[in-house]
Amino acid sequence: MKKKIMIDLDETICSPGYLEEVNRYMGTHYQYEDIETYFVEDILPEDEKERFLDYFYQYVNVYENATIFPNAIEVIKELNEVYDVYIVSAFVDKRRVEESKVMSCYKYEWILKHLPFIDPKKIILTGSKDLIQCDIKIDDKFGNLKGYGEIKLMLDHLHNRKYSFEELEKNGIKRVSNWEQIRDILLGGNKNDLS
Repeated sequence: MKKKIMIDLDETICSPGYLEEVNRYMGTHYQYEDIETYFVEDILPEDEKERFLDYFYQYVNVYENATIFPNAIEVIKELNEVYDVYIVSAFVDKRRVEESKVMSCYKYEWILKHLPFIDPKKIILTGSKDLIQCDIKIDDKFGNLKGYGEIKLMLDHLHNRKYSFEELEKNGIKRVSNWEQIRDILLGGNKNDLS
C-alpha cells in the first residue's frame, strides 16, 4: 500500500500574487524579504486592512499570476508515481468567511491546470488541516505540520524562520530549502535521514 502524502499549495507549490496585490493597492514596492509574518497584508496600516480585504475579495484572483517554485511540478509528478499524493489547501479566511469561498474555486482551477496528473478526488480544500491524517506532510506553516505524520517537511520561508532547530526537531519537522531537497529525501537514498 502506497504511503499518503499531503502537499500544501500556497508558498509550498506556488506563491500566489498576494504581495503584488498589496503593492498595487497601496502603490508600494514591498518585497517578500520585507515581510516576516504569515499574512502578507500585515504590512498594511491597521486602518487600511479592512478596505484592502474589501478590494481583495471583490476584484482579485491571486492565482492568475502565481509563481511556481522551481522543480515543484516535476517533483510532485515523480512523487505521484511512488506515493498516494493529495493536494490539501485551506481556503477559509476567518475574517471574511462568506467572501473567502471564492478562493476554493481559484485554488481548484489552478491545481487542475498545473497538476493535471493529480486525481481531482485527491484535491482537498478545507477550512482546517487538523483532521487530515497522512504519512508525509509537506507545508510551509508550522501549525499544519504538528501532530500526526511519519515525515514532516517544512519549506523554508522568512515567516517560519522564528522556529528553532530544537522546536522543529521536537515536533519531528525537517526544514527544507527547495523541491530538489524534497526529491532527495522522499525519492533519493536518504529517505530516513531527518537530522
